[in-house]
Amino acid sequence: MPDAKAEEIVVFGRRFALAVEGPDADRRFSVTIREIVTGRVLTRTPVRGRSAADARDRALEVMHNLLGIERLHEILVDVARELAPGAEVDLVEDARAIHAGLTGGWELTVPFAIPRDEVYDPDFDPDSVRELIREHFAAHLRRAGA
Repeated sequence: MPDAKAEEIVVFGRRFALAVEGPDADRRFSVTIREIVTGRVLTRTPVRGRSAADARDRALEVMHNLLGIERLHEILVDVARELAPGAEVDLVEDARAIHAGLTGGWELTVPFAIPRDEVYDPDFDPDSVRELIREHFAAHLRRAGA
């Protein structure tokens, strides 16, 4: 349950509480993001900004980005569980894309890559991305060391 001064936000069907604090000694505001159902804090440190509104806007951007990556990871794990049982999914990010590879008894001869902007897009379609991932795995999946 969020505390009395926390704002409730729903992102990708999940409920979060945003608690704004400040200003601190540096005249900065901080936002803590907590998932309401699990109580999990989304970031290790609060998101900061020069005003309460700036900190809140930054927190919303951070939420969408992190939750978009989590959602992509869940899809990758589901497809890997189906097509490469026992494999672990490794994500690597760069400035433009998120890359996925496999470790364990399986590997991808070409890592799966998707532009970051697509993952962060509010219109991101998990079902069509799942199909792209499945097609990529089918084309590039092999037993490790084979």
